[in-house]
Amino acid sequence: MAYTMDTIVGDILANPDACALMDEIIPGTTKNPMIKMAKGFTLGKIAKTPAAKIPEAKIQEFLDACNAKGIG
Repeated sequence: MAYTMDTIVGDILANPDACALMDEIIPGTTKNPMIKMAKGFTLGKIAKTPAAKIPEAKIQEFLDACNAKGIG
């Protein structure tokens, strides 16, 4: 199943390939201590949360890369 803005962060964190790609595109994301609090959030919610400091365009870049590589 392809990842979308409706994908739950916890699902990304459970996939080592997705984590590696996320850290490549958005460095340090999966190692950030705050990520544990966001496990139940969707990627869309993260994109709309100013405190996350992750632009929606970067999340979309991650999604596009995951889906192009068949990760998800």
